[in-house]
Amino acid sequence: MVCRVCKRELDSPICSFCGEDNSAYINAPQNKTGSSSVAKPDTRKKSDFKKGIKPDKKKVKIDFKKLVRLVAAIVVVVLAVIIVKNFLFAPKKETPTASKQLFSSGMLGVYSGGEWGFVTSSDLSDFAIVPQFRTVTSFCNGIAFAYIDGKYAMINEYGQLLTEPQYDSVGAFSDNGFIPVKKDDKWGYIDTDASFVVEPKFSTAAAFAGKDMAAVSVNGSYGYIGKDGEYKIAPQFDMAMDFSSDGYAAIKSDGKWGYIDADGTTVIEPQFDEAHIFDSGYAVVKKNGDYGVIDTEGNFVVEPQFDDYFEYNKDGLSVVRVGDKYGLIDNNGEYAVNPRYRDLGTFGDTKLAYACTSDGKYGFIDKNGSFVIEPKYESAGNFSMGIAPVKKDGLWGYIDSEGKEVIKFDYTYASQFYSEGYAVAGDALGAVMLIDINGNNMLGADLNVDEIMYKTVR
Repeated sequence: MVCRVCKRELDSPICSFCGEDNSAYINAPQNKTGSSSVAKPDTRKKSDFKKGIKPDKKKVKIDFKKLVRLVAAIVVVVLAVIIVKNFLFAPKKETPTASKQLFSSGMLGVYSGGEWGFVTSSDLSDFAIVPQFRTVTSFCNGIAFAYIDGKYAMINEYGQLLTEPQYDSVGAFSDNGFIPVKKDDKWGYIDTDASFVVEPKFSTAAAFAGKDMAAVSVNGSYGYIGKDGEYKIAPQFDMAMDFSSDGYAAIKSDGKWGYIDADGTTVIEPQFDEAHIFDSGYAVVKKNGDYGVIDTEGNFVVEPQFDDYFEYNKDGLSVVRVGDKYGLIDNNGEYAVNPRYRDLGTFGDTKLAYACTSDGKYGFIDKNGSFVIEPKYESAGNFSMGIAPVKKDGLWGYIDSEGKEVIKFDYTYASQFYSEGYAVAGDALGAVMLIDINGNNMLGADLNVDEIMYKTVR
């Protein structure tokens, strides 16, 4: 055996001449010629490759343990990315809400001991204004009106008089801050400082609405004024309604209703028995005894065929009445659910509406008219904040969208929930409560409220 470096004879694996360690060389398997099979350096020239001489292939040894660990790591990373993506970008489940308000400017009129006062949404434990007035209006922009000794006075949120009692009547508050008031048998407008911005000179006066104009009348004829009190459209109509955001107002002339624009130009000839305000390009009208829907050019998008006024939903379903039965139509006037219910509510945040069968039982249907909650209640109201009031055995309680009881049947009446998170309910003794979503009475125990100023909303 010779040294693989200096080619001298070896007497041990370590060459005594050059010091090379030939252990691996000596122990390597021998080929048929007796030479070692240890790979030698590739001394071929680049030209050899061009001639088609291929280099020896080396065998690759795979570490399966490392491979398994690598694959596992990749799987973990991919799963983590998916989870994070779903968490950050997946649609969030919305919490059911209510759209209708109970309080106005944070104040709510309450009737106790024969007089009206107020509580606030921030503190229901006691009266913010002790009941002391015969009649009150709702608050708006921090002011309201109270009836004292036969006249109305302006009050603030503490119940203090901002004016002497001097107004015969008060109209609806305008968005521009003007308030129609009647004084000495004429209507005019004051601002929130109680200063007259339009002197009293009209027979009637409505609130300022679209186009910043208000409908007024003098001697039975209606027209429209601007903020300066001057006529924008001279009195000439039998009746007049507010301008809508669409820029049209319904007017009555010679016994029929039509529509004008802000210049007073007739845009839809008077031809209807009734005409209601435009909303997003559509208005409900009555013609030849039936109700339908027109667009801003006066064309019917829903032919007159219904027996009662209805709120048209251009983006969904509308509740309509034919005879004594209620059904649902789409925005083209086609029946989504044929009229077959004695009573029918609107679809709330749970996509369910109450419906009354021919035998007088209430349940809840989906938009196909199928009962999701079987009709077994004596009455019912709309869903709001995910629950709905229902009446059973003479008392009201609340159920969820699966028909499960969530607030006990303890009330003589119960409203839907409002956006502040409260509903109005009455107890067995006739007292009025404001309950939360858990059925707790949030009014102070000593308030003894007999009535609350709110619009009944089923």
